Amino acid sequence: MANFLTHSIIVLYAFVFISQCLKYHLAGWLWLSSLCWLIISVLGNMFLPGLSGLFKPTNLYLIPVYIFLAALFYGNKKILNAQSSYLSNLIDSGRLQYLSLIIWIVLISCLGQWMPNYSSIIFYLIKIILWQPIFWIGSQWILMWVLHQNQQTIKRPLTSQELVLLTMLWQFFFVYLSLLGKV
Repeated sequence: MANFLTHSIIVLYAFVFISQCLKYHLAGWLWLSSLCWLIISVLGNMFLPGLSGLFKPTNLYLIPVYIFLAALFYGNKKILNAQSSYLSNLIDSGRLQYLSLIIWIVLISCLGQWMPNYSSIIFYLIKIILWQPIFWIGSQWILMWVLHQNQQTIKRPLTSQELVLLTMLWQFFFVYLSLLGKV
């Protein structure tokens, strides 16, 4: 049942992305995302034969990574000019999530000599992207909703720093629950 739910969320995430790209004529971003998927799948299959393949879960769970990498190469101005709040919030939420993940990894790496089990903490941070697509995509959709509300109805808009801290808090709770064995 969990695999069905995970795969359903991934398919829904990909379907909404594909439909938004086609609706707003951003086929270049869609093709770049597909190209990132193919390149990473082929490289993964070379280094991890049998574990990594085109339609294996290890590569399907990375769909948010492919979309984000393609957005970096495609250019944010083209995406923001498309007038799609979903796609612009997708880019902004992805940027905030990866930024907070990098901050956590750098912070833990720098303070690791004073922390017990710091390698486990870094493993669980990487696990968020690689093996927990429900958490990653769910937190991205929540962050997209917060960004949408931030643009529409909130009297005092949240700053990027506040949003990064919120995302870091979500990731902290995931790592904390993972260390306790709850996730």
